Amino acid sequence: KDAIRELITEIAEDMDVEEDKITDEANLIDDVGLDSMALLEVLATMEKKFGVSIPESEFPNLTSIDKCTETVEKYLAEKA
Repeated sequence: KDAIRELITEIAEDMDVEEDKITDEANLIDDVGLDSMALLEVLATMEKKFGVSIPESEFPNLTSIDKCTETVEKYLAEKA
């Protein structure tokens, strides 16, 4: 979870998002202010970093750090 939080925080900081807006439950679009391109970057980076393949059908579910963490854990478990 910490690794995913760091990843999203880094991407958000690159977009000049205030770090205090980034919480585990914050909506990445509504609260943090990421756009769809930034979310695609998050998805691609998570796949590379954790060695998982996340289908695009999961994309609408990746709304917070908590949800991203759950999704990565789910696909890591399937891979194991």
